[in-house]
Amino acid sequence: MAIGDPGGSHSLGQIASGLAGDVQDLVKGELALARAEFDQKLHGLIIAAISIVGGALVAFAGLVVVLEGGAAVLAFWLPAWASLLIVGAVIVLVGGLISRGGLAKLSLKAATPERSIASVQKDARMIKEHT
Repeated sequence: MAIGDPGGSHSLGQIASGLAGDVQDLVKGELALARAEFDQKLHGLIIAAISIVGGALVAFAGLVVVLEGGAAVLAFWLPAWASLLIVGAVIVLVGGLISRGGLAKLSLKAATPERSIASVQKDARMIKEHT
């Protein structure tokens, strides 16, 4: 279909066929955009999960090493049980903060394909305006 053809020599079937092709191209483009955005969001969620596991591993390693060393140092001034309790609480807090940072990245809002939704809404408005 030639744009700006003043003669209007195209049949209704040709116009409908062209419109169907344009809608099909639009839908394919929107699906491709949604998939690309979903892949990007999924990558972010995977990174967040790795952060959570990494934080847990760091907390565990810290728990083993620091509990022993810190408790041994504190045992000079405090009873051994109090030394272990203080050092353990600090390490658990650090591990919890690392895991909390990863959990914050796992929100459902982070997985919403906002650009695709906005693009589909814009296309729907344009179709309504031109019909």
